Amino acid sequence: MYPFVKRTLDVLLSIIGILLSAPLLLTAIFLLIFSGEFSPVYLSYRVGKEGRLFRMYKLRTMSSKKPSKSPLTGYNDNRISFIGRFLRFSKIDELPQFFNILNGDLSFVGPRPMLPEVFMYYSKSVQKTLNTIRPGVTGIGSIVFRNEQGLFQKVKGSYEAFYKQEIAPVKADLELWYIKQYSFKVDFKILIYTVVAVVYGQVKSIDRRFKNLPSIEIVKQGFD
Repeated sequence: MYPFVKRTLDVLLSIIGILLSAPLLLTAIFLLIFSGEFSPVYLSYRVGKEGRLFRMYKLRTMSSKKPSKSPLTGYNDNRISFIGRFLRFSKIDELPQFFNILNGDLSFVGPRPMLPEVFMYYSKSVQKTLNTIRPGVTGIGSIVFRNEQGLFQKVKGSYEAFYKQEIAPVKADLELWYIKQYSFKVDFKILIYTVVAVVYGQVKSIDRRFKNLPSIEIVKQGFD
């Protein structure tokens, strides 16, 4: 029953979101064009439900003139533009994803959709479980790893190796936890704490706010 209710709410709220955010979205697009970025909307292929690839819409926060072979965004990544930093921090760059929600590619809450090359960092069993549910614009992993780039600050070697060995296992546990706890109550709490994370930069003691949340020690240590 809840999946049907959730999808109905996704459709209704995404329409409202599109209408309410249109002025802000258009302003952000204008600023990006004014800054010299003539392709302000970025299309990124992500892994969706049942393993299907879909095109996720975002405002471009990285210069299209500075391509990179890495699928990860590093600490103080010089590809991120001045305007892009603000759009990322405020999450305004995610506003075009209202259209992905309306299309059925995304839900408001769910495991964060990954690039295919990053998805491969996870075990086959984790991939199989993640493929059973529609990914979300926000989720428990998005809140816990709100400042993920900061974890790369002390990494001297490969970001990819660090992500695969240290971050991916924790994210996998968090997303698997969400799938087991899947309910309106959990989704509502995630939405509330997402707003808190955007406004304050992080949610303190997040592991105390959700029952039986997996260990997030790497995040705590990373920002000590």
